[in-house]
Amino acid sequence: MRPLNLQEAAQFLRMSRSSLYQRKDIPRYRRPGSRALLFDQDELEMWLKTGRVEFESVAAPAVSPSQSALHSNTGPISVPNISASDALDIQNAGVYHRNPLYR
Repeated sequence: MRPLNLQEAAQFLRMSRSSLYQRKDIPRYRRPGSRALLFDQDELEMWLKTGRVEFESVAAPAVSPSQSALHSNTGPISVPNISASDALDIQNAGVYHRNPLYR
């Protein structure tokens, strides 16, 4: 068991430090009363061997045919008729710029 600090763990895993903060599936420890993260090198190696990302947790849950019938669309979505000139009035709009000389 060799404890690694954040920088050493980032180099060991070839990840950024911010990724180590954000990823909650990476095994980590904190000393009581400290904000510093510590990582165990042996546990990081085991985590790498098991796989970095579990695809089952990332993928959408499976839906049975009976459930898919409940959520299926019954028809097309109605869109209000708006002309292109009403939706986007580019000719009359002034360009905003912080400097008044360029407005």
